Amino acid sequence: MGNDDSNKPGHPNHEYMRERAEQIAQRRQRITYEKKLADRDRLLQDLHVHQIELELQNEELRQSQAKLEFTHQQYLDLYNEAPVGYASLDDSGLIIRSNQMLASMLGMEKYSLTGKALAEFMLPIDQNIFRSRFNAFVKQPQDKHIDVRFKVGDRGTHTSSFIGRIQGRRLDSDNKSGNQHWSETILIVISDVTEIKKSEEKIHYQAFHDLLTGIPNRASLYERLENALALAKRQHSFGALLFMDLDRFKNINDSLGHHTGDKLLIDFTNRIQQHTRKEDMLFRMGGDEFVILLAEQHHDNNIMAVIAQRFAEHVIETLNEPMILGGHSFQITLSIGISIFPFQRKDNLNDVVRQADTAMYQAKKEGGAVARFFQVNMQEMARQRMILEAELRVALVEQQFILYYQPQMRKDGTIYALEALLRWKHPYRGIVTPDKFIHIAEDTNMIVDLGNWVLQTVVKQIIAWQQQKLFDPTIRYAVNISAKQLESSNFYTQVEQIIERYKLDPKCLVFEITESLLLPDNKVATDTLKQLSELNITFSVDDFGTGYSSLATIDTAPIGQLKIDRSFISQLHWSEEQGSPKSSSQYSLVNAILSMGKALELEVIAEGVETEEQLKVLTHLGCKYLQGYYFSKPIPINQIPEILSTNEID
Repeated sequence: MGNDDSNKPGHPNHEYMRERAEQIAQRRQRITYEKKLADRDRLLQDLHVHQIELELQNEELRQSQAKLEFTHQQYLDLYNEAPVGYASLDDSGLIIRSNQMLASMLGMEKYSLTGKALAEFMLPIDQNIFRSRFNAFVKQPQDKHIDVRFKVGDRGTHTSSFIGRIQGRRLDSDNKSGNQHWSETILIVISDVTEIKKSEEKIHYQAFHDLLTGIPNRASLYERLENALALAKRQHSFGALLFMDLDRFKNINDSLGHHTGDKLLIDFTNRIQQHTRKEDMLFRMGGDEFVILLAEQHHDNNIMAVIAQRFAEHVIETLNEPMILGGHSFQITLSIGISIFPFQRKDNLNDVVRQADTAMYQAKKEGGAVARFFQVNMQEMARQRMILEAELRVALVEQQFILYYQPQMRKDGTIYALEALLRWKHPYRGIVTPDKFIHIAEDTNMIVDLGNWVLQTVVKQIIAWQQQKLFDPTIRYAVNISAKQLESSNFYTQVEQIIERYKLDPKCLVFEITESLLLPDNKVATDTLKQLSELNITFSVDDFGTGYSSLATIDTAPIGQLKIDRSFISQLHWSEEQGSPKSSSQYSLVNAILSMGKALELEVIAEGVETEEQLKVLTHLGCKYLQGYYFSKPIPINQIPEILSTNEID
């Protein structure tokens, strides 16, 4: 096998291989160099980009710094020039820094506030309030505030103050200074809320006080009574509530005007306050209704009742002396209802007020000027009244009413007139007379609608009877007119429209009214009376002798008839032995009324004639017109045609 000489120096293959190796080495060097150049360029580029980024970041930092400085300056401007007081406090309440507004509010130089306790600038009594609440306020000031009064001016020389509302927020630890004693713990805002407080106090006062008299009102009563009732139940004791109502106040208010009525209420309040103890609370419920809550309580309800009774009598006695207003003298009396509470352990404050109110109405029924206690039967009466009121409203809608007529007689036994008398045809109570429900209608203003129904029904019935030609054309028809009807501004128009609609001769109508409507200063009623009298409607004064009218009033008022009250007639007696009437005060009064009627040319009717003895006395006195059960009870409408056709009572 021969030797291979291709690798020997000088051999062509050897040279080729050497050159090849050098080429490879050079290429590798070039590649390495080019790579280094590329890495360098890339690095330079990265450095350039990073430099740009750094420059951008620096610019952003500069802008942020500028904004921060601007914001800080704005904060300082707002802090120093804000319309409220700012201050930073440490945890002991010392002022570390403050703004100019706070210094101005306190009437101090700004530099003089630093290092002093905020409490130093408050009124002494408010310093204790602030210190007692400060620690809790510092720990969590959010949604809290402290209202205190700040002095204005240097200590010892301040002449005024304002109510400041302190609100705040805690400062982060990074915002605190390095000095522990002077570290800012809380930033506070102080606002002047003096006017707001005054408004709040005014609103609160108005909510719990009567604006006319200045005494506590119904809302205040309920608040005090709730506490008194709770105390009584807790201590097993008894309290007393007095519900008071001025007797016949409406007559004064209507006759002399609301201005005089208001003055009377103010004078009444002042007099009661002068004669009662300060600890006993007087409240005005509204109108002429007042309440007194006695401060004392007693473990024996009987003793408490005696205390309340004596107190009520004392209050009534304070009104013995008349009140003088605008040249008028007023003798005021009170009806007082007393509730000893708790009447039952389960009673609430509404029960107590209702009980006293119920007792007051009982005092009213007895004529007023007295005090009455709440009893169990009173509560049942009140419940029945509410039921009757609800049923009465239904009756108005469903027209459950009918009319009876009672004849008014001449002394010769012929029929002079027919008085329309209202009856309630109740679905299950049967026929209900007015004395059972008319007072409810008056209290609830249903009397106006009810009275208008009566008037229209009577007129329609008169026309029907006239068309049947069953009656003596001289017979008249009496209709009771309530005070609220006559005082209504449109009553005259309603009457005129009814007369025109049914083509009725108004001469056959007699409107019976009460004496209270004849008071000279009751302008609305007086004007309406005059207007209606011009239509030739006759006015009759019902229950004459029991009201307020005087001879002058009767003489000037447009009335044509007087009805002597039945209470006088019932006391008339005849002496068979003497053959003449028995002398009595009632006999003298009836004689005087008849004489006055004759002198003033007024018709006089004696109502409530029930016995032959009474008729004999009245005939002896020359009474021409009579009415009562002796002649006839009120008659249903279906029996009237027969009576009208004969014009006499069997």
